[in-house]
Amino acid sequence: MNGITRLALALALIAATLWAAPLQAQPTFGPSKPGGPEAGKPAPGKVFRPSGSETAAAPALPDGDWGNFLVDVAYNEPKDPQFLPIRERLMRRQALEQLRLFLSPLKLPRKLLVQIDQCNAERRPYQPGGAVTICYEYIAKVDQTAPRNQPPDGLPREMMMVGAFVQAVLHEVAIAVFDVLEIPVWGRESDAADKLAGFIMVQFGRDVALKVIVGASWFFDASDRAWSETDFASEQSPEAQRFYNYLCIAFGADPASFKFLIDQKMLPERRAQRCTNEFYALRLAFAKTVLPHVDQQLLKRVQAATWLMLDEPK
Repeated sequence: MNGITRLALALALIAATLWAAPLQAQPTFGPSKPGGPEAGKPAPGKVFRPSGSETAAAPALPDGDWGNFLVDVAYNEPKDPQFLPIRERLMRRQALEQLRLFLSPLKLPRKLLVQIDQCNAERRPYQPGGAVTICYEYIAKVDQTAPRNQPPDGLPREMMMVGAFVQAVLHEVAIAVFDVLEIPVWGRESDAADKLAGFIMVQFGRDVALKVIVGASWFFDASDRAWSETDFASEQSPEAQRFYNYLCIAFGADPASFKFLIDQKMLPERRAQRCTNEFYALRLAFAKTVLPHVDQQLLKRVQAATWLMLDEPK
């Protein structure tokens, strides 16, 4: 049984119970307080937790001045007409506008442009001081990879497309944040960006985090290609390894909700035993490097909003 089939079966088994279950109060962000009953033990937590029902349809973007003019977004018109439907769909979904509002608590020393553009390649690497670019070619690849004829108990095609898009944007934004905030990175920058992106992806609330993390992981699993020596010499980890890394972040953030990853043998128990500590390390790194640049008042407004329009707007 391949990874995609196991993912489909896992979601089919938990959908009726997990997604319909009432949300429980989540711990606030930050390491456990010293001296408390949980002192010394990693505890799952969330940074941005939407309030209210997370299974309801996403509302329109919040009105008013959020006070952040440091993140600009653009849907550049592609020269190749085959990419126009992608541009129109993203604009209708207001994908980048949601990202801009979600990033509003982040205090940056300069403006950051996040754009969709034709690159004549699947990726345009971020350049220091430049813009964050997601390529139409990459989105087209996701569209081609996502199965169009899923069985009734299979994963929705939209889940892979949304998850892969969110992961790609947050990954590239993370690299820009390292540059703009002058955050030192040990090891490969792409791996560090994956960790920060994965950390943020589990902050949308349990239901949305489940769909986004599984959708992004599904896309990595669907690559299903043979790897050469050149691939292993790349600055980025192979998709197969990224698949397990993202599942580990999800399990470490919320072991109860993502227990099905262990039950369905998608995440090896030997790795799962370390996932809570790995997530705790991510939280601590975020608290020391990024959290000091977060506007707490705007953060409260973000916490009160519902994010990610997972259903195609009519």
